[in-house]
Amino acid sequence: MVITKNIIGEAKVTIFTNKRSELEIVQQLLYLATMDTKKTRLMYQTNLCYSHFLAYMEFLTKKGFLEIKNEDHAGPIYHTTEKGKHFLESIQTVMVQVK
Repeated sequence: MVITKNIIGEAKVTIFTNKRSELEIVQQLLYLATMDTKKTRLMYQTNLCYSHFLAYMEFLTKKGFLEIKNEDHAGPIYHTTEKGKHFLESIQTVMVQVK
């Protein structure tokens, strides 16, 4: 059993280590958004429930890693910012080192 804190500072207990870490989820969101992706596609491809998805999106947009590129009749299109791309590269470097 591992006790950590999630992105909003709450304590989180991880019993099974085969689940994705928050860093892996952030990595996946940032990578998918480099291709200018809509919210629904991001949520489905990351396999997150809506409430968790919204928490991650709020965190990433507040930190300036994601932005809404434009909004059409079908909803907003998310894009990874330059800051987000640098962060994604850093995440990928760390993930290679720890695996």
